[in-house]
Amino acid sequence: MVLAPGASRQLGERVSETTGDKSRVLLVCDPVLVALGLAEPLVESLKEQGHSVIVFDELQSDPKEKSVNEATKIAHENQTDCVVGLGGGSALDTSKVVAALAHTGEVCEPYRLGLAQLPFRKTGLIAIPTTAGTGSETTGTSIISQPDGVKNWFWGPPLKPDMALMDPELTVGLPAYWTLYTGLDALVHSVESRTNRYRFADNDPLAEKGITQAATYLVEAVSNPTSIEARTGMMLAAAYGGLAIANTGCAVAHNIGHALGSLAGIPHGRAVSVALAQTTEWAIDGNPDAFERVADLLGGRKSTDVPDKLHALAEQCGESLTLNADEKAKLSEQVLADDMVADANIAMLDATARDATRADVEHLASRILTA
Repeated sequence: MVLAPGASRQLGERVSETTGDKSRVLLVCDPVLVALGLAEPLVESLKEQGHSVIVFDELQSDPKEKSVNEATKIAHENQTDCVVGLGGGSALDTSKVVAALAHTGEVCEPYRLGLAQLPFRKTGLIAIPTTAGTGSETTGTSIISQPDGVKNWFWGPPLKPDMALMDPELTVGLPAYWTLYTGLDALVHSVESRTNRYRFADNDPLAEKGITQAATYLVEAVSNPTSIEARTGMMLAAAYGGLAIANTGCAVAHNIGHALGSLAGIPHGRAVSVALAQTTEWAIDGNPDAFERVADLLGGRKSTDVPDKLHALAEQCGESLTLNADEKAKLSEQVLADDMVADANIAMLDATARDATRADVEHLASRILTA
């Protein structure tokens, strides 16, 4: 992992280190980044080092299997040596699955939810995040959506990048709304890793560092977007959060967040942060000591302070961690509860330290929609 201002401009050299001279590179990136000119310096860096490059930017938020399969076909047909992901979680998650399947040219559908083991990756993989949120640059997981919007996890060692180039300069232009909610996503990762059923002592410091970094730098990154110190701090928050959940998985906030994304199209960072703020009071009973530690890291004194601290962070940035009327209009308690226990989401609910009955699921769904 390389974290430094300007790190992305080392891409050509880093590809040479990873897959050799004159590599064939597929750059997977968000079309907005191409339009803003952020991809061009990377393309030039690759060409200066003698690499050839194809840019794939047919992406959208919450990447779809169709895009993954299209990019995989291009990578396979061009005998790509290295896949580079440039962007937020959507671009990075896509690039990771593409790299894993580039050698075989297979479609991704058979690998949903780990139903089949991903093939050994023979293609290099470098991640360059442009947001500080998902931590995808540090994990061996990707989230890809079916055509109907249902999100599925893909996981395995082939999805872990060979290298992450983390350049805080690339996050400076991120609007305040996305800076906040990608940052809250990073915070949620660390909080859930620190408190869920699978937490363990050796992993706790990673989660705690992620919480501390987000608590220290999130508001500053939103209010003073050109601060490289704050942007660097939030990239570390995302990296620590990603490393932490890679070891423990997530919990109920991501269970509900994925449902909110699939059913109502609510952006992931907003969905999981709303869910965490609204479910923590219920979840505390499963691991009160861990939530007390989280409260302490957020500047509180007792476990029940956690929701207030989360709300306060959002409010300092001009946002609210409750669903608005338009978001609620797309949902119903019954449908939300059913989605929480669907195959794609149930593992995250089960990872929550407090056992959830069907009555609990319905209570949480009601809480989200009535808060």
